Amino acid sequence: MIARLVLAAALLLQAPRPAMQRVPQFENDRVVAWKSVIPPHTESTMHRHDRYRTVIAIVGGDLKTVTPDGRTTVTYYETGKAYWQEPMPPDAMHKDVNDTNKTIELIVVENK
Repeated sequence: MIARLVLAAALLLQAPRPAMQRVPQFENDRVVAWKSVIPPHTESTMHRHDRYRTVIAIVGGDLKTVTPDGRTTVTYYETGKAYWQEPMPPDAMHKDVNDTNKTIELIVVENK
C-alpha cells in the first residue's frame, strides 16, 4: 500500500504543469482578438503591450502583474465585465502571474 502511494506521488510530481494558453479568436485590419487561459499557479514570460485593448473576463479572478524590478499589482477581473487598457509606457515590461487556485479566462481585443 505504501509503495503505491509513493509511486502515485512520484507520478504526480513528474506530471507536466498546465501552461498559459493564447487561443486565437479572429484578426482583421483593425483588431486582433484572443482568449487567454491562465491556469492556477502559472506565469507568463516578461512582455509588453504597445496597443490599446479591451479585456473581457469570461472567468474572472485576481491576476498579478510583476515588473522586472519586482513591483507587483493585482487586478481583480470580475466575471462578465469588460476593461479598457492603455498601451504600456516605453520600455515597460511585466509578466502575468496567477497564484490562485482557480483558472482565469480572458478575451483580449487589441486595436491595431
